[in-house]
Amino acid sequence: MKTKLTLAFLRVSFVLLALSTIGYSQDHTTCGTEVTPESLEYFNRIKNDIERLEDEFIQQRLLGRSSTALTAIPIKAHIIRPSSGIGGLSEADLNDAIAIMNGYYSNAGLEFFLCDGINYIDSDTYFDYETSEENAMTSVHNVANLINIYFANSVTSTSSGNGLCGYAYFPGGPETILMANACATNGSTLSHEMGHFFALYHTHGTSNSTLTTELVDGTNCGNSGDFICDTPADPQLGYGNVDPSCNYTGTAVDANLDPFQPNPNNIMSYSRKECRTEFSAQQYARINAVYNVSRNNLLCPSFNANFAADVTESCDADLTVNFTDSSVGATSWSWDVDGDDIEDYNTQNVTHTYTSTGRFDVTLTISNGSETISRVLYEYIRIGAREMSTTEVDLVLTLDDWPAETTWQFLDSDNNVLYSGGPYIEGVDDFTTKNETFAVNPDVCYSFVINDSYGDGICCASGSGSYQLIADDDSILASGGDFAAGTRNNFFNSTLSVSEFSLETVSLFPNPAKESITLKIGNQRNVPDAYQIYNVLGQSVMQQDISGSTDLDINISTLTSGVYFIKLTKETSSKTLRFVKQ
Repeated sequence: MKTKLTLAFLRVSFVLLALSTIGYSQDHTTCGTEVTPESLEYFNRIKNDIERLEDEFIQQRLLGRSSTALTAIPIKAHIIRPSSGIGGLSEADLNDAIAIMNGYYSNAGLEFFLCDGINYIDSDTYFDYETSEENAMTSVHNVANLINIYFANSVTSTSSGNGLCGYAYFPGGPETILMANACATNGSTLSHEMGHFFALYHTHGTSNSTLTTELVDGTNCGNSGDFICDTPADPQLGYGNVDPSCNYTGTAVDANLDPFQPNPNNIMSYSRKECRTEFSAQQYARINAVYNVSRNNLLCPSFNANFAADVTESCDADLTVNFTDSSVGATSWSWDVDGDDIEDYNTQNVTHTYTSTGRFDVTLTISNGSETISRVLYEYIRIGAREMSTTEVDLVLTLDDWPAETTWQFLDSDNNVLYSGGPYIEGVDDFTTKNETFAVNPDVCYSFVINDSYGDGICCASGSGSYQLIADDDSILASGGDFAAGTRNNFFNSTLSVSEFSLETVSLFPNPAKESITLKIGNQRNVPDAYQIYNVLGQSVMQQDISGSTDLDINISTLTSGVYFIKLTKETSSKTLRFVKQ
């Protein structure tokens, strides 16, 4: 068995910093973060999957999908009171704090609910809580696979003696959040802490003591600061450089001597608590993506919505799917199997036949007679396949340090294995590159399946492994490496007539880009008719008809730094590509 790293996970704590250190009033607490190399390594291991799901989430918003269902996330609230049982955070204040947080997180497709009521801990020891007491307290009271939030009269760092507002753990760490009561009710700190739980960093980056390395022009936004491109570079906000009207008044400049223009309203900043009223669009997308990659184990043991399908994808234009409910505590069921916000079935287990191609969200909503919760699986059912027009497909496979874990198959539409490879040989094939060529016929659907027996893909834990499937016009059909236990790619091979076209071979470069992007066309019959560029809020910022090759070079110098999507259209077909403007 492979030996894995033991990760030292990041704990985020709200600490009182002295005025002489950062120039803030001693009356206000800020968030001090200790980011370890191990915690960043964990984030980087899941980053590829996160960014892919972010793109899908944002594009769903651009497409204007009608489904508004929210996935229910269970919270176990632990209210600490004195041994007398009198005092502590009130139930009304708790419900108000959760309601405020839900107002934000609904934009990420999530909502929080109390699982099995409130657990009261009557203890003079823990009422004024010290961080050294965490293991003793949580080992008794934590409930597995829930977000355990403890509300104490005060929270103090044992090592420094500083009063804390609270702390949380990033993905990979314990499912635990500590909050001081006064901070739980200020309108932004609980949402801030939950942001850390879903892998949001401070907008000023991973250090509280040094100036961010993120540049104002956005050229390094994806790998510096908070690793999010639609939050501007932040020199570290606070009561000393944000006025009561929530305006930034500082004069700090970045490494290029460009003055910072941060957003004092972002919840993940150190701005005045009363000013922190928003997440960015990409932050919402990241919350949703991290939930699906790293936090999707959260289930209330007495009441949860859950389900599975016997098949989730097909090359064919239709597919019959059997959905099996595995919920707990349900007395009624409501299924929306195509993401249109309309109930399709109201029985426990259902069978549905899809008759059109596309990617479909599936939502199961359950009730126990007094509560109603939902679980949403985005693009869970995928029908049809990416179109290609080629006579052969080349596989370029670079292995990691554990080649015996990797296997792959290339199959036809009847699941006949046409080509296969692996497992490879330990000590011989480590880090080597394998090249294979698959002959393909027109009007046939093909699938490429690659698996890792250990479940950690080939790209990140033990080398920079990857795979690429390449058509004979050198266009990339599929690529990846961070696929956990495995992934499947479907393709329909057709010979295009003079009147037919496919936008699938259209790509763009460079990405990221600063001044311009260029559309690369695999076949001149595939030149789009027009393009439209959207920001992450779904707002159209640029559009143009394409009348010739000169229109394939697009000047983006007037766009602000951030993530954008360009939607290409040709007659009734469309394709959307993501790019980063530096």
